[in-house]
Amino acid sequence: MKVLAVARPLLTVLVVLAATIGAWYALVTLTGVSDLTTRLPQDVVAYLFTEDDAAAKRAEVLGALGQTVIDAGIGFVAGLTAAFVLATVMVLWSGVEAATMPVVMIVRTVPLVALAPIITLLFGNGFWCVAVMSGIVVLFPALVNIAYGLRSVTPQMHDVVTVYGGSSWDVMRRVAFPTALPSIFAAIRISVPGAITGALIAEYFTTTDSVGKAVNQALALYQYDKLWSLVVVVTLVSVIGYALAQLAETFVLARYGRNAGRA
Repeated sequence: MKVLAVARPLLTVLVVLAATIGAWYALVTLTGVSDLTTRLPQDVVAYLFTEDDAAAKRAEVLGALGQTVIDAGIGFVAGLTAAFVLATVMVLWSGVEAATMPVVMIVRTVPLVALAPIITLLFGNGFWCVAVMSGIVVLFPALVNIAYGLRSVTPQMHDVVTVYGGSSWDVMRRVAFPTALPSIFAAIRISVPGAITGALIAEYFTTTDSVGKAVNQALALYQYDKLWSLVVVVTLVSVIGYALAQLAETFVLARYGRNAGRA
């Protein structure tokens, strides 16, 4: 069981990387894009590892990546926490959904690039700006998934708890949360790349030493080796984060999920 639990996320990473590299070669080869602007995987490897000044370039890229991981982590936690709390309240009190969902949908529908200047003016160029912008990307899909999972309690299970004197909160705590674990982890998996996307957009307007700002600067200065290297490392982090979420899901569901202990 443990071997299979580790093998599945690892296989996911390998398949995604193989498919990405294959699509990368096909895109560059078949579209006939100029060699001046495109780079292949071996070019990125050379830039980061084998060129004479590769150590300095790698340190620069990884430094920017570290800031982006922090920014994405802020948005990930902020968005998921807000989604979890809001979904719980919506399931407990149906009137809350009617009041909040239209607002959430409007905020998510408006392009974040259009909202970014307003958010920056309201929250400044710091922690709260990154949390709000990255959290917006995470919030809506996570909210929909978690709310769906919390509503998956069968009437029979609901009746069992209430017959023994349980309240709505007891139903939520003892039945709904364990039942919703697959949906919660689905929200977590979706939120990993979403948080990184939101962080990159936020960094364009805020954080200076980050992948979002570095990509913009590299594009402006025609530093295409650096540009492609930044895109590759942030993509790798996104894939690895997804795989780690998948691995955590396997272990948590085996211990606390609906079918815990049956395997």
